[in-house]
Amino acid sequence: MVCTNSTEKECLERNLFGDVKEYYQDLKQVKKHDIAFLINISKDELIGVFEAESSVMYNYEPNAWSGRFPSQIKVRPLSEIKRIPRASERLKKIVQLKETKKDFLTYYIPKQKVYGSDITEKLLMIFDYKISDDEFSDVDTINLTEEIQTITLDNIIGLDEIKKYISQRIIEPLEDIELAKSLGVRVGGGMLLFGPPGTGKTHIAKTVAGILEGKFINISPSIIVGYPGEAEKRIEKIFSIVKREPRAVIFLDEAEWILNRREDLTSSVMQRVIPVLLAQLSKMLEQKDKPILVIAATNKPESIDDAFLRPGRFDRIFYVGLPNKDSIVGLFQLYLRNRKHNLTQRDLETISEMLEGYSGADIVNLIEEASYLAFLRIRKNQDQSYITIDDVYHAIENVKPSVSIEELERLKKWAEDRGIKV
Repeated sequence: MVCTNSTEKECLERNLFGDVKEYYQDLKQVKKHDIAFLINISKDELIGVFEAESSVMYNYEPNAWSGRFPSQIKVRPLSEIKRIPRASERLKKIVQLKETKKDFLTYYIPKQKVYGSDITEKLLMIFDYKISDDEFSDVDTINLTEEIQTITLDNIIGLDEIKKYISQRIIEPLEDIELAKSLGVRVGGGMLLFGPPGTGKTHIAKTVAGILEGKFINISPSIIVGYPGEAEKRIEKIFSIVKREPRAVIFLDEAEWILNRREDLTSSVMQRVIPVLLAQLSKMLEQKDKPILVIAATNKPESIDDAFLRPGRFDRIFYVGLPNKDSIVGLFQLYLRNRKHNLTQRDLETISEMLEGYSGADIVNLIEEASYLAFLRIRKNQDQSYITIDDVYHAIENVKPSVSIEELERLKKWAEDRGIKV
C-alpha cells in the first residue's frame, strides 16, 4: 500500500492501510494473514513487515484520514518497524513499476497492489525477515515448477497474431483494470499452442507470466506417479493453490499426455485423472475476477480430446510455426546481443536465406555452435576475437534442422481440418 508523509503516521498508529473507493474491488484479493508492506512515496521508503488481520473492509474506521480512504485493511506489524531507503530502486529489481504524479512530482510505485508468494518472499529478503511455517502456511508448492521472469513481448520474435492476442486480452485490460471490470472483460482464459518442437511455445508461456508478474506453474507428467487416487488429489491441490494467487499462468507442456482423447486411453489412472482436470479447468476458466491463464502446448494436436477445445476451455488456438527469414534475423540479433561478433545486418539476412526449415531451438543451437567454434579458433590462432560469419557457416555444416517435412504436413492438415490459419 502507498502512503505519503501526511498519511503514514495514521497508518502506523491505527495499524490500518487505506485506499480510495475505486480500489475496493482490487483489494478484495487480500485475505487474512497475507503479508503487507507500506511504501512512503514522499521519502521513497519501503516500510514493513505487516500481516493482514482482515480482508478489505469498507469504512472500517470512517474517521480515518478524514474519510479520504474508505477501502481499508486492518494490519499488525510482525516485527519492529523497519525502513528500507531508496524503495523504488530496490523494487524495480523485483516488480514492474509505473509512473504516478502527485503535487507536481513524479513517483514510481508497483503496477499491482497484490502479488503472489514469490514476490512476497523476495520482499521479505530485503527486510531480512523469514516467515515461519505456521505464519505462511497457506503457501504450498507441492510438485510445482515455478519461475518468474520479468520480460516483455519484445522477447517473442515474430508470432504477431499471438502477441496481439496477449496484448489485447492481458496487457491492455490490466492497464485499465477498473474499466475492464466494469465491462466484464475477462483477463486471461485458455490458449492452445500447437506446432513443431522447438518453436518457442514454452517461452511464450513464460513471457505471459512475466507480463502478469504472476506465478508460472508447469504441470508435468510426474503428477500421475503414485498410488491410486494420489494424482487426482495433486491436481485438486494445485488448483486450490492457484486460486490463492492473484495472477498465474498454468502451463501444460506436451499437453497430449493429459488432454488425450478419452477413447484412446488405456491407463486406468488417466481415465480417472482427465475428468478431474477437466472439471478443475472449467472452474478456473469461468473466473473473471483475476488474471489466470491456462496455456497448453503440443506438437500432437490430433491426440487432444475435443472436449478441451470447446468454448470456455482452450478456445483460442494458435499455430506456432517455424520462423520466417525476418524472425531468423530477429533471433540472431536477440541471442548475439551479449556475444562479441562482427556480423552485420546484411550478414544476418544472408544467413537467414540458408536456414529455411530450422526451428527457433535449432537456431539457438546453431548460435551456440558458432560461439564454440569461434572459441576454439581464437584459442588456436589468437586472431579475430569475436564470432564471424565464417564461424556461422561452419556451424551450419554441423547443425541440421530437426523438424521433418512429414511432421509439418501432419500439423498443417490438422489445422486445415479445423479452419485454422498456419
